[in-house]
Order: sequence, then C-alpha cells, then structure tokens
Amino acid sequence: MRTKKIFLNMLCDILPYLLIGIVGIIKMDVLITYIGDAGNGYYQTINQIISYVFLAQAGFSDAVIYSLYKPFAEKNKDDINAIYGGSRKVFKIIGLIIFGIICLVTLGLHLFYHFEEGYKISALICFFIISTSYLISYFGRGQTYMSVLSAAQEKYLYSLVFNGIKLLCDILIVVVTVQFRTLESIAIVILIMKIIEEVIIRIVVKKKYPDLHEIARKDTSMIKMTKDLAWTQVGYLVLNNIDAILIMGASGPVAVSIYTTYNYILRFLNEVSSRVELASVYSFGNVFAKKEDKRIYPLFKEYVMLFILIAFSMSITFMIGIRGFVSVWVSKENYLLSYLTVVLFTSTLFLNILYYPLVALINADGLFKENKKHIFICAGLNLILSIILIKPYGISGVLIGTMISFLVNIIIKSSLVVKKIIKKENLIGVLKYFALSIIIFALIAVILSPLESLFLTSSTSFIVTILKLGFIFIAVTGLTFAVLCLISKDARNLYHRLINLVKRKLKS
Repeated sequence: MRTKKIFLNMLCDILPYLLIGIVGIIKMDVLITYIGDAGNGYYQTINQIISYVFLAQAGFSDAVIYSLYKPFAEKNKDDINAIYGGSRKVFKIIGLIIFGIICLVTLGLHLFYHFEEGYKISALICFFIISTSYLISYFGRGQTYMSVLSAAQEKYLYSLVFNGIKLLCDILIVVVTVQFRTLESIAIVILIMKIIEEVIIRIVVKKKYPDLHEIARKDTSMIKMTKDLAWTQVGYLVLNNIDAILIMGASGPVAVSIYTTYNYILRFLNEVSSRVELASVYSFGNVFAKKEDKRIYPLFKEYVMLFILIAFSMSITFMIGIRGFVSVWVSKENYLLSYLTVVLFTSTLFLNILYYPLVALINADGLFKENKKHIFICAGLNLILSIILIKPYGISGVLIGTMISFLVNIIIKSSLVVKKIIKKENLIGVLKYFALSIIIFALIAVILSPLESLFLTSSTSFIVTILKLGFIFIAVTGLTFAVLCLISKDARNLYHRLINLVKRKLKS
C-alpha cells in the first residue's frame, strides 16, 4: 500500500507538470514576443524577489509535515486535529507578517530601484498582486491541507488540484499576454486562479477527510523546529535563486531574460526530479516513524541509483539539445550562449539532482538543526563566488559559483548522513557513488561537444527538434539504466521493485 501511494504521489506530481512545462515553453516565447526582453526580465525578477519575501514562512510547512508523521503512523486522529488547528493558527500569523513585508518591499522598490522607462508602475503593481495572491492559502487552508496530505502520503490529491490550476493559469497567461500585453493582466489571472485553487482544495479535502477539523487543543509545538528550518530555507533560496537577481544588478533585464530562458528548461527538469525527491521524503519519514531502521540504508542506495539515472538522463539531454532548442524556440541570435556556458548550466542541474537522496534522508529524519549550518555555508559560498565572478565572466561566472557550491553541498550532506543516520557505513562508501558519477559526467561533456554542435546546426524545425530530444532522452535513459543494472546490485534491486510495482498495478 505504501509503495502504491509513493507511485501515485510521483505520478500525479510529474505527469501534470510535464504538461505545465510544455505550456510554459509557449508562455516564455509569448512573454518575450509581446512584453519584450526587458518586460520578461522584470517578470522573472519579480518571481525571484517573491521567493525571498516568502522566507517569513521559514520552512514551517516542513515542520508541520514532520510533526504529523507519527500521528498518521499511529492513526491518532486527536493529535492530527490538534496539529491541524495549531498549524492553521500559525499560518495566519505568518500570512500577516508576509503581507507587511510585501508592503515594505513594494515601497522600497518604488523609492530605490531603477526601472527602465515605462516599466516602473506596471512592475510594482504586478509584484504586489502576485505576492498577495500567494497569501490566500495562508489565510485559508491550502497550506495546512498540503502539509496534512503530504504526511499521509496522499499529496497526489493536492498535486492534482495545484497542477491542474497551474496549467489552466499558464494557458490564461498566454491568452491575456497576447490580448493586453501588460504585466498587470498576468498578475490578475494569477490572483483569480489562486482563489479558485483554494475553493477546490477545500472541497476535495473535506470529502477525503471528513473527520479533519479544529479542536480546542491546538498543537503549535512544531514552531520550535522553525528556528533551524529558517536558516535552511534562507540557504536553499540563496543557493538556488540568487543568480537572476545578481545578473539583473550587473547586466540588466535583457541578460536576465536570456539567462531565464535557459534556466526555465533547467528548472523544469529539476522540478520534475524534486517531485520524485518529495515522494521519497514521505517514504523515509514513514520508515523512521515506524522505526524500521534496517530498511533505511538499502532504501537509500536504491534512491541513489534512481537519482543517478535521472541526473544522467536529464542532464545529457539538456546539454546536447538546449542550444538547438533555444535557436528554434526564441529565434534570437543574442540568446545563443556558448557550449561552455551550457556545460556549466548542465553541471548545476546534474549536481542538484544528485544530492536529492541526501536531502530526502535528512529532512525525513528531522535533522534540520544540523543541516542548517551546512546549507548556510554553501549558500554563502555561492553568493561570494557569484559576486566575484559575475563581472569578469557574466552568466558563466554565477554558474561556476553555483556549481562549486552544489559540489561542496554533496560532500557535507554525505558527511551528515553518515554521522547521524547511516552509522555503519563510512563516508567514502557513500561518496563513491557521487564521485564516480561526476567524473563520468565530466568526460561525457567533453566527448559530446561535436554531437552538440551537429544538433545545433541541424535544428531548423521546432517539432523535429522536440522529437529528436525525445529520442535522445529515451536512448540515454535506457543505456544508463542498463549500465547501472550491469554494475550495481542496488540498481538491479530498484529494477525489480519497479517491475513488481507495475505488475501489481496491472493486476489491480
């Protein structure tokens, strides 16, 4: 039953997100065409700033999920309702704090930020409306419901609603951008869709969990975890979202538009991988809650094999095809970056996917305090290196900083996992998987340079390019999995687990 839920969580997260990615490709092209390079640059920067504004959440959702693992494992409805009520109370307080921050940031942007002529008022209105639209789930029940469903390994219900609304929202953004050509129209669409999302998720969860309600006792003990989670959230945000803001400051909105064109595809691939990671977090969380310690390390090694497979499949496809794809997607010469820059982009994707099994294990075991120091070191390193390297090397400079930070992150996360969770294994035993994968990736990047050039010069049709990328992805996935199964028992265990899962699904 647990394996079935993991499968459902991944399926309902990944498949709709693939559709969102396809629509997003169209959306990005429409934004560049109808609101211009600068307008798109401001819109992408607004989204990055919003990520920082919502730091006030301080990882509270993760704390709620972690606190619910045990009550769900023990089927303790009273504790579940107490945590549900307590978390709703805290989310409302967080919502008020974030609203205050939104007002201050809007004022600060108005007074101190230099906008290109004609964009200031439009960008500020867009920022304010989009930011406040995300608060609906804080004052409502969306955030709390997401935490409850995640802990119960039934996040697929939330995912179906969230991804369905997101897909419809992106389609409507395309329509209003073509029709009105303003940032404000995009913001209004997002606001309306967030209201609809809140209504639908209430209906769905009330039907699924009729016994879920607030009681007199409100458990807010999970707040204690947020002092550690806050630093972790800051660290992850700097590690993953600082580049566009630095590029805006150093090179302006057009450079941000070029960077985010590549980064959109990279983020899309990374988000698909993260949905597998989230499912593994909830799986590990239930293993820890039920004290099935003997299953932890074998399960971890299987997940490592899974993410090595995902990392090679997605990264090699991205590296070979992204310049050819951009050439037929955007069709602007200044958007065509060098192969070296593409390799650096790909390296950040590859390393980011590789450390997901470590993140899953750490979060599932509640090692927030220990993890915050490590992630803050990596975030600080990324920020310092990016600031130093952005002037002489531009986009490549910030990518080098991110790549080095991700590499350090893998090493120190592996050390934490060995020290606190997998105590019977030494650090070298865990790092060998990652080290060998990184060495092979570096060699492949050198070998594939002629093939990438051939793909670029032969990319003249959008549909044909998509089909060729699909073929490359399938071929790389099949070859990588075959090699892994040949050399690793853990990969063979993963293969048998997947086959058994498919057989059970077919029988049912």
